[in-house]
Amino acid sequence: MEWLLKFSTKEKMMKKFGFTSILRLRLTKYILFSLILSAVFMLDLSASNTDHKNQFTFPDWKNLHKLNTEALLSNSHRAWFDIYINALAKKAYIQQWSLLPVGSIVVKPLYPDSDRSETSKLTIMIKMEKGYDRDNGDWWYGVYDESGMKGSHQGKIKSCIKCHAHGKETDYMFSESVMESISEWE
Repeated sequence: MEWLLKFSTKEKMMKKFGFTSILRLRLTKYILFSLILSAVFMLDLSASNTDHKNQFTFPDWKNLHKLNTEALLSNSHRAWFDIYINALAKKAYIQQWSLLPVGSIVVKPLYPDSDRSETSKLTIMIKMEKGYDRDNGDWWYGVYDESGMKGSHQGKIKSCIKCHAHGKETDYMFSESVMESISEWE
């Protein structure tokens, strides 16, 4: 607030000398700096919130940490898949936490065959703040195209919730069977 008071005093002086365009440039600089700083603090390269209704995009999903070396088979998805996770989820896996922390992201690209010749879609989970979906571990679910940009289903998807309810003891993840196939950590 103090900088604003100083700014209005400077504004009066600048107007007096005809420097209103300089004032506008400085004001723009402060506004842009504030916006950039806010964006840096909120930015997660693996997911960006596109609005305030939990709609996300995942353009950089391939840059996440890949857990497995060989394609895994999912009977419920009728597909082969890999598991990619962000740094928060990776830390939880390495340290074998019983719950993944808020902000954990799990991306599973689905493939029609074990050769991973093409990605048919992405299934995504994000651990949300407490209270998002208390009865189901506060997980958000999404089904996206292979680019991670266009979601066909998002939020509290009943079919995802129903299947993942079987993993309630492992924070709605199928950790034990998946961990057997996961490569060793560096």
